[in-house]
Amino acid sequence: MVHEHVPGQRGPVHHPHGPVPPPGEHTRYAATRPLTGSLAALTPYLAAAVCTLGILYNVLNGRSVDRVVLLTGGTVVLALVTRQGIMLLDNITLTQELAQKENHFRSLVQGSSDVIMIAAPSGILRYVSPAAAGVYGRPAEDLVGSELADLIHPEDLGCVVHEVRRFLAASPLEEPTTRIECRFRSGDGGWLNVESTVNRHHGGLIFNSRDVTERVRLQAQLQHNAEHDPLTDLPNRALFTKRVQQALSGRRASDRGAALRGTAVLFIDLDGFKAVNDTIGHQAGDELLVQAARRLQDAVRQGDTASRLGGDEFAALIVGDGTTRDRAARERNILELADRLRLKLSQPYVIDGNDVRVAASIGVAFAEPGLGAGELLRNADLAMYRAKAAGKGRVVLYKPQMQQDVVRKAELATRLRAALHDGEFTLLHQPVVRLADGRISSVTAQARWRSSQGVLFTPAEFLRVAEDSDRTAELGRWLIQEAVEQAAERAASGLVMPVAVRTAARRLLDRSMPLGSVEALLARHGLPSGSLIVELTDVDPRVPLDELERRLNGLRRLGVRIALDGFGTGCPAVTALRRLPLDMLRLDRGLVEGVVESARLHKITSGLLRIAGDLGLQSVAEGVDSPEQVIALREMGCTHGQGRAFSGPLDEYRLRRALASGHYPVPHGPAEPALAGGGGGVYTGGMTAVFGGGTALRSHNETPVPPT
Repeated sequence: MVHEHVPGQRGPVHHPHGPVPPPGEHTRYAATRPLTGSLAALTPYLAAAVCTLGILYNVLNGRSVDRVVLLTGGTVVLALVTRQGIMLLDNITLTQELAQKENHFRSLVQGSSDVIMIAAPSGILRYVSPAAAGVYGRPAEDLVGSELADLIHPEDLGCVVHEVRRFLAASPLEEPTTRIECRFRSGDGGWLNVESTVNRHHGGLIFNSRDVTERVRLQAQLQHNAEHDPLTDLPNRALFTKRVQQALSGRRASDRGAALRGTAVLFIDLDGFKAVNDTIGHQAGDELLVQAARRLQDAVRQGDTASRLGGDEFAALIVGDGTTRDRAARERNILELADRLRLKLSQPYVIDGNDVRVAASIGVAFAEPGLGAGELLRNADLAMYRAKAAGKGRVVLYKPQMQQDVVRKAELATRLRAALHDGEFTLLHQPVVRLADGRISSVTAQARWRSSQGVLFTPAEFLRVAEDSDRTAELGRWLIQEAVEQAAERAASGLVMPVAVRTAARRLLDRSMPLGSVEALLARHGLPSGSLIVELTDVDPRVPLDELERRLNGLRRLGVRIALDGFGTGCPAVTALRRLPLDMLRLDRGLVEGVVESARLHKITSGLLRIAGDLGLQSVAEGVDSPEQVIALREMGCTHGQGRAFSGPLDEYRLRRALASGHYPVPHGPAEPALAGGGGGVYTGGMTAVFGGGTALRSHNETPVPPT
C-alpha cells in the first residue's frame, strides 16, 4: 500500500494500487518539493567547508595549526565523504526501486480491464488508461482533455454532480471513497451503464470505472419479470397494487379539496373460461387470455393500468383527472367505460380458426378519502362477485352494503358450528300434494336457525354460509338424522308419511355420509321402505356420474327413493336423467311461475312433463302458489305439487294436524285465463285447509327454502 500526501489533508489517501500518475508526473511532483529541505541537507557540508577553509587560512599565513584541529578536520571531511558515498549508493538503489515500482504500477494500470481516469478540479480529464478503448470504444488519447460532464448522460449528470460535491465536502478519514453509477457515452454514440469508485487526488478525482451494462439489463429484466404476468406481459397483482397506492397517495398530495375524483378500479372475471380449458384445452385457454389482455390494454387510456391478477381475473386502474365535480357524472362515465369493456371482452375470440365466446363480469369501486389500495381492490372484487351472483355478464358498482354482507356472512360462519351443537336449529316440513285429489303424499324437511338471541336467519343466509365451508357436511348429517327421527316419531303415533331431504349430489360422495350410516339410521328407527326420499339439488358436471350412480343404486336397495330437483334448468339435469336411477322429478320453480302467463313456458313445461310421464316418473311442481297453476299443471300431466296454493313450511304441531286431515282442497276447471284470453269458469277460491274445530289455517309467511 502506497500513501500519497495531499496538501491540506490530515492524513494519507489510500488507493488499492498506490498512486497512478501518468508518465512524467513524478518529475513534476519532485520539482515542487520545498527549497528548505534541500538547504537542510547541505548544512553538514557547509560546516565541513568552513572548518577546512579556516585551517587553510592559517596554513597560508604561516601560522601553526594544532594537530588536534587537523586531525578533527580530517576526520570530519573523511566522514562526510564516506556518508556522501553511502548516500549515493542508497540513491541509486532507491531510484532503481522507484523505477521498478513505477513500471509495476504502470503495467497494472495499463493491463487493468477497468478504466482509470484522473480528472482535474475543473472536470477536465488529465489521464485515461488504455482500457478505455476496449470498454468505451474510444481511444484513451481522444478522451484526455475532454470535459467529464460532456460524457455523462444529461439525465444522470445532476445526480453525479450532487454526489461529487457531497463527497468532496465530507471528511477524507470518514469517507475515503464513494461509488457512482451513471450512463457514459460510448464511441458509437450510445450509452453504457458505468459503475465508478471515486478517490480524491490533489484536489481532483480518480475514477476507477467498469462497464455494468449487462448487469443493469439483467436486473431490469428480473424486475420486469417480478412485476409482470409471464403469459400476457401485463402488470401483475404486486405492480398493480403499487400503482393503485401511487394513484391514491398522489391524489391526496396534489388535490386535497377534490381528493381522488374519478379514480376507480375495475375488477374483471371471464365467465365460462374454465369450460374453455376443459373442452378445447389449456393452450386454447392461454391464447384466449392473451387476446383478452390485448383487448383490455387497448380499451384503457394512456396513464391507466391494465393488469392480470391471476387465472381469468383481470383489473384496470382508471386514474381520474379531477375535472368532473359531479359524482353522479363521474360514476356514469366510469360505468359506461366498464360496460364498453364488458362488450369488448364478450366478443368472439378466434382460436385455431374457431369462434370461442366467454362473457365478462365486472365490479367497479371508486376511490374515497382514507381508503387504502387493499380496501379499494377488495371493494371492486366484492362488486365483481355480486355481478356473477346476479347472473354474470354484467357491471356492478360497489356499495357499502356489500362489505356489510361479507362481515355478516363471516359472523354467521363463525356461529354456525356452535349453533348446531347448541340446538338452535329446528325442522319445518312442507307438504307435497297429489294434484288429482289433494292428498298429502310426502313432506319435505327444511332447516331453520333461530339463534339464542331470538334472531331468525333465513335459509338463504345460513345455507350459503354452509356451502362455503366444511360445515355443509355436518349440517347435512344433522338434517337427515333429525328428519328420520321425527318421521319415526310421527309413524309411531300413526301418522306414516315419507320425508324428503334435499342434498347436493357431491355431498352424497362425501366420506362423512357413508352408505352404512344411512342404512343404520333407517334400521334403528324401523322405518319401512320408501319412507326416505333423497332430492338431488345440484348435479355438478364435475361430479363423477359413475360413482354417483353406484351410490344412488345402493340407496335404492335400502328402499330410499331418489328425486331430481330443479328439472328443466340446464344440461346437467338432462345428463342426470339419462344416467342416474331416479324415481321422481321436481319441476323447477322458474318454469312453474310462468306456466299460466307465458305460452312459451307452458309449452316447455308440458314437454318436460311428458318426458317424465313417458319414463314412468312421478313429477312434483315446486312453487305452486295459485289455483290457476294447479289447474294448468294437472292438465299437463303433473302428478304432484308443492307451494303456497296448499301450504307453506309447517312446524311439528301444525304438520301433525295437516297429516291428520290428510288432504287439501284442490280447484277443478279449465286452465284458460291467460293462455286462452278468458277468465270464466276458473276456480278462484282461497286455498285454505280446514282442520278440527273449524279453524282455518294458512301457512305463515315463509320464503321458499333453497336446497341444502
